[in-house]
Amino acid sequence: MLLKSLVVITLSVALVAGNPKGNRIIGGYDATDGQIPYQVSLQTPANFHFCGGSIIAPRWVLSAAHCTIGRAPAAVNVYAGSVSRASGGVYYSTMRIVNHPTYDSNTIENDISLIETVEPFVFNDNTQPIALGSSYILSGTGATISGWGRTNTMDNDVTEVPDIMQWMTANILTMEECRAERPGSNNIFDNVMCVSSPSGQGACSGDSGGPLVYDGEVHGIASFVRVPCGTDVSDVYERVYSHRSWIASVMV
Repeated sequence: MLLKSLVVITLSVALVAGNPKGNRIIGGYDATDGQIPYQVSLQTPANFHFCGGSIIAPRWVLSAAHCTIGRAPAAVNVYAGSVSRASGGVYYSTMRIVNHPTYDSNTIENDISLIETVEPFVFNDNTQPIALGSSYILSGTGATISGWGRTNTMDNDVTEVPDIMQWMTANILTMEECRAERPGSNNIFDNVMCVSSPSGQGACSGDSGGPLVYDGEVHGIASFVRVPCGTDVSDVYERVYSHRSWIASVMV
């Protein structure tokens, strides 16, 4: 397997830094109204999308710690209810952000956070919660990933910023397969999962915090990829099942 680059990047870095290059899953498809009602966009007060998230309760959103670490609640708005990241949805102010207490920015371990909104979500056909992963998945085919991450591979300066949420299907690899792709890596922990898709497809910068859904449950949180994006090396998602107890302890 030929790796074009050995650089690892958290999926929000380019957009958080203010780089407007590209903005969707590579090789994905336009989502339709109501297709992915649990997906939200995390935006700055200036309506700048920087990460994704999943609605898991009337006032709670699941996302990635590297998206929210160092951000004050007033600096994060949750945009829900539309596949367009700029129109048709509803903005919810953030009351509280809880990052995993042992999140490690060097190894990206425990890359998970919870966002509590001031007001509860108004549930309808376009805004719905999704159940947390209820089992430790060894492997699987046909999982759904979604988001507004950039569409180009980050190995050039081509810019594309589509408005519509993108989605695609991907496969969950075994941990043995995942680690075999990354000999010597120190950040493939048991509480992550590797997600494989055909070359030219996959998550990229701006997709961070977004969901991986399998059998109607959110099992993964988009965490990091190799650069350039969309190669034949799998993307890494935080494993939701590994954090169910922590999530429950926060949402009391």
